[in-house]
Amino acid sequence: MCFHISLTKSLKELEKKSKMIFNNPLQYEPYYHFNGWETKNLAIVKQDHPTLIEHATWGVLPTNYDITKRKEFLIKTNTLNATKERLFTSDFFSQFIRRQRCLILADGLFEPHAALGIQKKIPYYFKEKNHNLIAFAGIYSIVDTLAKIPTYTASIITTEANSLFKEIHNTPNKLGSFRMPLILDPSDYRKWLHSTEEVEIKELLHTFTKQEFIAYPVSTDLFSNKKESNVASILTEVPFQQGLF
Repeated sequence: MCFHISLTKSLKELEKKSKMIFNNPLQYEPYYHFNGWETKNLAIVKQDHPTLIEHATWGVLPTNYDITKRKEFLIKTNTLNATKERLFTSDFFSQFIRRQRCLILADGLFEPHAALGIQKKIPYYFKEKNHNLIAFAGIYSIVDTLAKIPTYTASIITTEANSLFKEIHNTPNKLGSFRMPLILDPSDYRKWLHSTEEVEIKELLHTFTKQEFIAYPVSTDLFSNKKESNVASILTEVPFQQGLF
C-alpha cells in the first residue's frame, strides 16, 4: 500500500515542471514526508480542470461528508488507497472512477522492507532517478459542494507490485497480494483525465510509468511517532546491515 509520499518542489518549480498552475497557491507547502494520516494537502489535477492544481485531503470521503469526522471514517474504512480491482465493483469507489479521476502529484514515496534479523521494518525511498515529478492515478470526491472553494479528498490507486516494488515492499497484504501505487506514465496523463470509455480506463489501470526509478533505505525515524520526519535529512540514504539467521 502507499501511505507515505514526498513533494519537495517549490511552488514555482512545481508549476513549471507540471505546466499547470495552482488554483490556491497560498495554501501550498512542500513536504519531505507526508504520512497519509496527517492533515497536509495532496496536490491533485482533476478531470474537469486538467490545467489546474488543487489541494485535497488524503483519503476519499463520501460527497458532502463532515470533514471533521475524517479520522473516524478512515479508521473504519481506510481509503488512503483504492485497490484497482474494486474500482468498478465497489459501491463506494465506483461513484468516482468514471467521472472523478485525478492525477496526484509527488516526487517520491516510501515503502517498508522486512529484513532478516532486523525487528523493525526498514523504510525505502523510491524516486525517479533525476527526482522529477511523478503522478499517481487517483480518484477524488467533493466534500463540500456548496462552498465557494470546495474541499476535495483523494485516494491513490494501487495495483499488483512489479519486481522492484515486490522485492522491497516484500510483505503481502491480508489477501496475499503484493501492492504498489499505480504511477502513470507522463504520456498517459491526458488519457487518464479525458477518457470516457470504461474499456480505455481499465486499460490504463493495467499500465505503469516508463520513468526509471531508484530506491534506497532511509532512517527508521520515518515510522516513528516520536521523531520529526518531515525534514530534508529523511531523504538521505542510510545503509543498513543485513541481519543473520
